[in-house]
Amino acid sequence: MATDKFLRNAWYVCALDAEAKRELLPRTILAEPVVIFRREDGAPAVLEDRCCHRHLPLSKGRLIGDVLQCGYHGLEFDASGACVRVPGQARVPPGAQVRSYPTVERHRFVWMWPGDPAKADPDLIPDMHWNDAPGWASISAILRIECDYRLLVDNLLDLTHETYVHVGTIGHEAIVHHPIKTARDGDTVTVTRWIYDHQPAPFWRAAIQRPENCDRWQVIRYRPPANIDLDLGVAVAGTGAPEGNRSQGVNGRNLDLITPETERSCFQFWAFARNFRIDDRDLDQRLHETVVKIFNEDKVLLEAQQRSLEAAPAGFQWIDVTADAGTIQARRVLDAALARETAERGRQAAE
Repeated sequence: MATDKFLRNAWYVCALDAEAKRELLPRTILAEPVVIFRREDGAPAVLEDRCCHRHLPLSKGRLIGDVLQCGYHGLEFDASGACVRVPGQARVPPGAQVRSYPTVERHRFVWMWPGDPAKADPDLIPDMHWNDAPGWASISAILRIECDYRLLVDNLLDLTHETYVHVGTIGHEAIVHHPIKTARDGDTVTVTRWIYDHQPAPFWRAAIQRPENCDRWQVIRYRPPANIDLDLGVAVAGTGAPEGNRSQGVNGRNLDLITPETERSCFQFWAFARNFRIDDRDLDQRLHETVVKIFNEDKVLLEAQQRSLEAAPAGFQWIDVTADAGTIQARRVLDAALARETAERGRQAAE
């Protein structure tokens, strides 16, 4: 049995909280068409975007109260996916329903579970509390990238590329000269790099607003299927940041929730939270513009990488270098989870 490229029994972000409205939002998640909306009580709901009658996307219909009406023949579905009315007849045919996905709104993201609903435990949603925690300010957006979602995971776990891709913002020659440490705890992979006693990159120099040299940290945590949070920042050199004292510095959390759209495209739901100048709305705007610029630089390269991989001759293999340690561990974690899920489906099919 072939292994699915997508881990089904997992929580995926399908929308930012601001995207989920009293409107119908179509989106493709793990190659499945879904429609996202809010019920009258404000809770988000996610349904299969395909009427069970003649398969018109339900997103082409309209929302009436908590009922989604198909735009073709008027069949109506509640938030559980059950057909509750068929115009012109009193009886709803047996089996008239569409799939409803377990849905949770947390940390300003809307999460959906595309696998077995019985396994949809909200406690499995990764902790991204910085996005709505007191003492932190946050900006967020969504970026669609035409590449295998695993390439974006690789990109975020190996930040040596910053030196060459993000010149003028977060890139710095010192990055490549400071080694990473990689650790694995169960399904969590952590990649850590410290860059000591240097003039920080422009992004961090503007953030800390101090003339002194700084110590910079990059602590990246990966959890399957594709959730990454980056603990980032700088502090005045020698003031104790490596030992945990960040009082002479500034701290940011880059949250990246990566959701496959298809086998060759994905969504990057991102947020950048900070614990400095949290009431500065002008800074919000400048940071948003800078982060969008940085991620679009990655997007250009990732889409070129995807095209190159698709055009590569049969049997082509890439090599690994020392900085790939985190990406290699993350791929192993994901592959093991995919293999377990595939094996479980096989056992269930045999019963």
